[in-house]
Amino acid sequence: MNLPEFLKRRSIRRLAMIPPVILLLVVGIRFLLPVNARAARVDFGPVSLEIRGTGTLESVQEVPLAFKVGGRIQDLPFDEGAPITQGQILGHLDPNDLREQLGVAQAARGVAQASIGKAEADISQARASLHRAQSDFERIKNLHAQGILSRADLDASQERLKVTEATVQAMGSVGNQAQRGESLAKGTEAIQRLAFQEGRLVSPVDGLLTRRLREPGNIVTAGTPVLTVVSTRKIWVRAWVDESDLGALQIGQVARIGLRSHPGKVFPGRVDRIGRQSDRQTHELLVDVELLELPPVFAMGQRADVQIQTRGPERTLRVPLAFLNADGSIFVDRDGRVRRVNPTLGSKGSEFVEIKMGLAAGDLVLRSPTNTSLGIGRRVTVQEGA
Repeated sequence: MNLPEFLKRRSIRRLAMIPPVILLLVVGIRFLLPVNARAARVDFGPVSLEIRGTGTLESVQEVPLAFKVGGRIQDLPFDEGAPITQGQILGHLDPNDLREQLGVAQAARGVAQASIGKAEADISQARASLHRAQSDFERIKNLHAQGILSRADLDASQERLKVTEATVQAMGSVGNQAQRGESLAKGTEAIQRLAFQEGRLVSPVDGLLTRRLREPGNIVTAGTPVLTVVSTRKIWVRAWVDESDLGALQIGQVARIGLRSHPGKVFPGRVDRIGRQSDRQTHELLVDVELLELPPVFAMGQRADVQIQTRGPERTLRVPLAFLNADGSIFVDRDGRVRRVNPTLGSKGSEFVEIKMGLAAGDLVLRSPTNTSLGIGRRVTVQEGA
């Protein structure tokens, strides 16, 4: 660009219209006036590092609830998201169906008991006939020995005795069968009575109702899942972290949890379990981080981000992370004026960054309270410790 084109620019023309003395005065005053800055001292101390991961919110205990017996669902009074207490009744089967089934079982038991009574009467009658047949046989046997009755009379008496004995044996089998039928009917009645009493869903935990798998009017068989309840005793984030961080992870480490449903808010957490199976494709492993403070509204399976604090250097030269500029430089106070340095950085934690070279302990680092440039070379008024 040649000089005439440069002079044609509007901003340059305006500057050219300002008298040189006034221009120098304005620039000088601005340069001489101090700029306000917040400051901190470079010191020695620990740098806590962070392991980051992303996962989903899960419960330590998820319970599918099912009726112990089959039937038609009469009611399910609670909807998804409802808080649940242990022992609370969450649904009933239709009692009319259960009552009808119990009545059928009771009638079957009555029939079985009547069969037993008839069998016992028949057995008693058969035994009486057997006693008479035995007496007749002994009498005829004696008369035959005396020559009074013929051999044919003795054989006929003996045949009647055998028939009567067979009848008694058959009646005994009928009685045993009736006893087994009565036992079966009694067991069926007990099951139906239990079904009548247990035709309800009871929550085994304190927590939340998260899913309704069936609705009133549906017919279900015993063991069919109807509701899902999760325990709120322990809610954790099952987060995937890089396998290279495994050596730095420990049970009980402090963590910070961010939920997508609560942007800008951080919830406290603690490492509860560390996985020992790394994914062979992503080379990540699961770390379960317990959520120590539950938000008022949350959902199982929702996305969450975790930041796990681990041990970094125990004693190293460090600067508060808030004083590090985006380009890695740091403003410092040099004889009351703002200077910029580009130190060699080490470990970067949640609050501090390690300084390898470029700064010394006691140096005063600066940052603008309004996050604007401080202006290199300007005088500075500092507020230390902010």
